[in-house]
Amino acid sequence: MKNKKTLYHFVLDSSGSMNDCVEATIKGFNNQLETIKSLQKELPKQEFRISLTLFNNHINHVLSNVSVSNFEPLSRSKYVPCGSTSLLDAIGQSINQIRINCETEIVSNKMNVVMIILTDGMENSSCEFNFNQIAKTITELETSGNWVFTFLGADIDAFQMSEMLNIRSENVVSFDKKNMDAMMGDISKGICYYSYSNDRFKKNFFDFIEEDEDQKGK
Repeated sequence: MKNKKTLYHFVLDSSGSMNDCVEATIKGFNNQLETIKSLQKELPKQEFRISLTLFNNHINHVLSNVSVSNFEPLSRSKYVPCGSTSLLDAIGQSINQIRINCETEIVSNKMNVVMIILTDGMENSSCEFNFNQIAKTITELETSGNWVFTFLGADIDAFQMSEMLNIRSENVVSFDKKNMDAMMGDISKGICYYSYSNDRFKKNFFDFIEEDEDQKGK
């Protein structure tokens, strides 16, 4: 096994345009927590950590690098969509925070980082980071082999946005908000897939979908 620790860092859009899918977003995120909690019990030799960053025109690092047992479910009082979309600042600050807190473990191959980004809007209010900075950083981190970035775009062209960020197309999904439940289910499957295959840590978060399709063809 390459390492025994995985940090799942969720970067979740809480701008005003997310008001039409609040309940589905909260439910879907909490299902991810339950998935990771179950995996921690099932795979005690591995360690799972969670971080959550909410963003609109402000960045809120709700919790950073905590165990699943110390992470409270997302609630309606904590998730109140409003404001604009500082997507680049949310990603850039999240990366910096992880590197400050976990760089030693990451570079010594003791920790993998999977950043899961979900947004329904285009960048429109970041003031700290630009596309070139974020794209360059993502490429450098993924090349190291210990970072994976996943981009989920609701009701937008996720592939166009992810291309500007240098996120691998294999890790990108563009979906309709009405299908939020199904998308969150796929994220849970992706988390399980990574956990079970930690000894062959892959860069493609949704490889399990391809494997499922291969099985259907047999």
